[in-house]
Amino acid sequence: MKYIYRIFVVLSIIILSLIVLIAYRIKPQYENKGIDQLNRPQRKEDQIFDDKNLINVFEGDNELRILLLGVDKSKTKDKYDDGENMRTDTIMLFTIFPEDKKVQIVSIPRDSYVRIHGYDKHKINSAFNPRVYPDGGLDLTVKTVEDFLDVEIDHYAIVDYKAVIEIVDTLGGIDIYWDHPDYSYTDDWVIPPLEINLKRGNNHLDGINAVSYLRARKALDDQDIGRIKNQQDFLMLLFDKIKNPATFFKIPRLLDIVDQYIETDFSYGQLAFLAKFGLSLERSDISAHTLEGRDRSGVNLGGYKVDVYEVDIEKARELVKSY
Repeated sequence: MKYIYRIFVVLSIIILSLIVLIAYRIKPQYENKGIDQLNRPQRKEDQIFDDKNLINVFEGDNELRILLLGVDKSKTKDKYDDGENMRTDTIMLFTIFPEDKKVQIVSIPRDSYVRIHGYDKHKINSAFNPRVYPDGGLDLTVKTVEDFLDVEIDHYAIVDYKAVIEIVDTLGGIDIYWDHPDYSYTDDWVIPPLEINLKRGNNHLDGINAVSYLRARKALDDQDIGRIKNQQDFLMLLFDKIKNPATFFKIPRLLDIVDQYIETDFSYGQLAFLAKFGLSLERSDISAHTLEGRDRSGVNLGGYKVDVYEVDIEKARELVKSY
């Protein structure tokens, strides 16, 4: 029976990979893939480009590092232009070790107090904000993370929270366990208002409520660090649902969502290769970590006294170079 199950899993991976490849060849509508927005020399592997085939993203057995930024484009009462109002609520560094077929996820708390590339120290998510830094955005964020962790980032992906809403709804919702008292919260500063309603125990969430859950932090003792753990656990739940054979016929819709709401310098052929690689992994092949640090109050940033998260930089650098 175990042998038959393994054969079924392998066939499932092959079929899903073919669906991913074929769909990406015929369905792309948005010009947000394969465009490198980072100010860096063109790499050798980027010079030969063929979107019609699986493109190996790995250079031999070298690890591959991908910076994932989860952005919230919600309008607020003082900002009505989505393009001017992007905030990086989630910062994760994915490191893939192809030889061992392992993936390490390291979450960087958004309030991490680090030196911004070319500037003094600030919260790391400020590097993405042009209202804080004139050259703020993707490039400054990538350079800041590279300086901070002493690594080279190979690729990036910017994920709009709308993608999470659409993916969760397409998958029929997701079940989470809320190990806290019942919690309700409304933030009417954002448009539309953010509403969080969670009951102690099991909760079946649709897309909008899933995003609310991912943003909930005030009910948690360790606030942002607790929220990061919830985000990591949520990713694993999504991973399990996407690998479920019941997802087969939903792949075209999922690809539409990826096409619309995820911006990356990966080409479609590279994304198809990564999808095939990811489908071959087990949950035990993926490890998730959060940078260690301590809360610090009363730091002067722009004339305001604020709370920051002071990271142990040596431990952080050791962590991202191992798994």
